Amino acid sequence: MYGRIIAGLSCLGLLAACGDESGVRPAPVDYQATIRWTSHGVPHILADDIGSIGFGLGYAGARDFVCTLADQIVKVRSERAKTFGPGEGDANIDSDFSYLTLGVVERGERMLERVSADGRALIEGYAAGYNRYLADAGPQGLPAPCAGAAWVKPISAADLAAYYVHVNMFAGSLQLLDFIRRAAPPDASGEEARERAIDLPDFTRLGLGSNAWAIGRDRAEGGRGMLVANPHFPWEGELRFHEAHLTIPGQLDVYGVSLTGLPVINIGFNEHVAWTHTVSPAKHFTVYRLTLDPDDPTVYVHEGERRPMERREHTIDVLADSGSLEQVSRVMYRSHLGPMLGASVLGWSTEQAFTVRDANEDNVTALDQWLRMDRATSLDELRRAHEELRGIPFVFTTAVDAEGQALLMDASRVPHLSAEAVSAYDRALQRDGLTGLLARSGIVLLDGSTARDAWVETQGAGALVPWGDLPSLARTDFVMNANDTPWLTNPAEPLTGYPALFGTPGAPISARTRMNLLLLTEEGEGAAAGEDGLFSRDELEAAILSNRGITAERLRAQVAERCDGAAPVDLEGEAVDVAGACLALASWDGRLDLESVGAIVWRELLGRFTSAAMVDAGKLYAQPFDPKDPLETPRDLVEPPAEGPDPILVALAEATRALAQAGFDPSTPLGEAQFTNKGDDAIPIHGGLGMEGVANVVTHLPTAPNSTLLPRLNTGELVNPTTGLTTAGYPINFGTSFVMAVEHTTGGPRAEALLSYSQSTDPASPHFADQTELFSRKAWRPVLFTEKDIAADPDLVVKEIGGPR
Repeated sequence: MYGRIIAGLSCLGLLAACGDESGVRPAPVDYQATIRWTSHGVPHILADDIGSIGFGLGYAGARDFVCTLADQIVKVRSERAKTFGPGEGDANIDSDFSYLTLGVVERGERMLERVSADGRALIEGYAAGYNRYLADAGPQGLPAPCAGAAWVKPISAADLAAYYVHVNMFAGSLQLLDFIRRAAPPDASGEEARERAIDLPDFTRLGLGSNAWAIGRDRAEGGRGMLVANPHFPWEGELRFHEAHLTIPGQLDVYGVSLTGLPVINIGFNEHVAWTHTVSPAKHFTVYRLTLDPDDPTVYVHEGERRPMERREHTIDVLADSGSLEQVSRVMYRSHLGPMLGASVLGWSTEQAFTVRDANEDNVTALDQWLRMDRATSLDELRRAHEELRGIPFVFTTAVDAEGQALLMDASRVPHLSAEAVSAYDRALQRDGLTGLLARSGIVLLDGSTARDAWVETQGAGALVPWGDLPSLARTDFVMNANDTPWLTNPAEPLTGYPALFGTPGAPISARTRMNLLLLTEEGEGAAAGEDGLFSRDELEAAILSNRGITAERLRAQVAERCDGAAPVDLEGEAVDVAGACLALASWDGRLDLESVGAIVWRELLGRFTSAAMVDAGKLYAQPFDPKDPLETPRDLVEPPAEGPDPILVALAEATRALAQAGFDPSTPLGEAQFTNKGDDAIPIHGGLGMEGVANVVTHLPTAPNSTLLPRLNTGELVNPTTGLTTAGYPINFGTSFVMAVEHTTGGPRAEALLSYSQSTDPASPHFADQTELFSRKAWRPVLFTEKDIAADPDLVVKEIGGPR
């Protein structure tokens, strides 16, 4: 399958020794890999064993993101305060104690003990490859901003495993770190310890998104499977993707992207299957309210019996201004369910306290899960990997095989609750109170005093929802997901009957989901799939980056008609002329391309309405969402009131004023206002916000979902936090990160892709901004998967690396 080039490379000594004539190779003594970098800095790792694959990937990854991963290892080691000082508001001290409370180091060691032999070899090889890069580069050879930094040190497999534990908990405990670090029993006066006013995290919108399309043989021009992968992740920090190709002749041949520091392909394809992931809105943890012993707030009552909390005193080193190290100690507590929470509505009093149980706290199978997927030779084998390992932390899997069978499943780690627990929870929701308040943030609150609300253990699934109850759908036309509940993965076959923690069938869908479904289902002239209704790969690529917005397509003309000839609008005594905004909207085609005039007016107009108004009747739409007509509802602009100002015109005036405050005119094209910085260069970026109903989401998040201490995008003074408008415009640091279209053909998989923020974080690298420029132009690049294509690449650079095990 690999052709003469592989055979030649192997016997030229670029791999481990060829062995004798029987073809049996001796057990490898040292790591040995060949890295072949092609255009845009993509490494193709070639090795004879799985440990050496990890070694090569660790080396190549370090070259592109060494500073980021080094920063994260300091974090999970609970050494931020030791390395960087206490931080603003003791943020580094709090971080260190939080990770000690989560026990990521101990849990990482447990992962290493329980992972498969191949999984452990991958981790150990990756650490060795990273360390080899550090030795080759030397402290002063590292890129900005960590050149010469003493905190960039060799790492161990245990360090990486601790880091993977933390990644797994992104959709649970990591969002509650502010509550974990402030958890302390009340003092003698009854006052809360370490109390600060903080907001509840919104688990209904974790700050991560994605689009996933699997096109089956009935909708594919070539009659075989096709896939569009389009994760929406941060453009900076530890949640960036890194592109790579991993090959062990005869054993592994997989292409795609991995999250920073992971030694497997998370999203990608091989000869047989292609897959991608979207963040699931399912609940991956539960919060429990504990009833406390009135005589001791560190003792709680469970099934009528007193249970003392686990008390641990942790001590960390803190770098003082003098340069000396000082020690700080803090007592942290856990229940039998998990770490204690504190602050805000989850405060710890003399009567009650709160604790969290996270389904991913003890997830030791995630790495093996993806390794099995990377090696899958059929869609059924990929599905069985999910069933047997249950390691997917918090995402849907959307996949397709070469024969054109498409599959979507939410096999993420969701707690299994009894029917009695669900009924009791529903009754508590009807009473609203704290249960309802937390539910609106996506948090399930259960009663920790009764075994009724405990997670239910079943054979083969542990305390997770059993395999047979998970939502899944296989079809030969298409399946898709854009982060909504799975009920509408295909309108022709709505899903029902799955457990409540996965979401509610028939619930309103987001504007972005509506746009995705419209692109996949529209027919006739102008349809994304053309008049024949069959997608080619070119049509898929054009559709996912078409920048069509469902809200504009449904409402723009009505708003333009409403505001035609409107008088200036009074805003707190200021007369705001909306004529320019009305003119821009009237002539706009509803797309969010670089040259689009009217796009920023529409964005700021929508930014005056709540997210709920985008999915149901209210202050924007007149007709409510109808689950029987999900693609065409909600619809129609609300009528103006009989008396008083028209809220649509008021919103338009507020949009006009906000744009003026940021220095923009309604006639400003999107590409002049929306950009990302690469060094001193501002690169214009197309696309829009999820609330606009565009598939190609890009946005400015002032606090993007990452925890890096490295320098971030300079975003200017915020004008509108809802839309991300600043005095500089819309500086993009989040959204479409990796976009790939894969087509299975009789000659093997063919794909094109873009990594929007480019491969390298090193400002001096030629691959720091090259793909960002391509993304700005929608200039897709070919994925080089065959040996012939790799060898023919004009920018090919080959490096052999090795090192001791």
